[in-house]
Amino acid sequence: MGSVYVLLMLFYLFIWLVSIGLTIVQIVALWKLYDKAGEPGWNVLIPVYGFMKMIKIATGSYKLAWIYLAFSGLYIISAFFIPFIMMFSTEDTVIYFVIIAYLALLILLIPMCIMAGYIYYMFAKAYGKSITFCVLSIFFSGITFIIMGFDKSTQYVGPNGIPQYKDYI
Repeated sequence: MGSVYVLLMLFYLFIWLVSIGLTIVQIVALWKLYDKAGEPGWNVLIPVYGFMKMIKIATGSYKLAWIYLAFSGLYIISAFFIPFIMMFSTEDTVIYFVIIAYLALLILLIPMCIMAGYIYYMFAKAYGKSITFCVLSIFFSGITFIIMGFDKSTQYVGPNGIPQYKDYI
């Protein structure tokens, strides 16, 4: 039995090391993408601020970032209060309160997922990628961002995929 545990621990260690390695590769790729867009690459290291910068790179403004941030805040607050709802309700009403609380979380989660998909789509589009690649970036953003970051031919086109001609304005 002892050798099984050792093998499981080695397998877990291997998965953990691969995960850390892929995370570092993705951070480097996003760093390069931010640099290509003219933003400081270190923005990728700050979770909320980095995602807000990604939205600015993708769409050209922070409007969607603030909306996404509001939904995220409501989601966190709602999730925080579920244990308190369960604690202060009676046995007869706890199931109803829990159902309502989880439905509220689901109602907040659906637009957040839609916005995240749109942001990833527009982020790939901002680098001049095809529609197929943009759709793939919705579902496989980790892989597509690595491809875009390490591809030397990928250049920042502009927000919404519209080339920016600042030199001629």
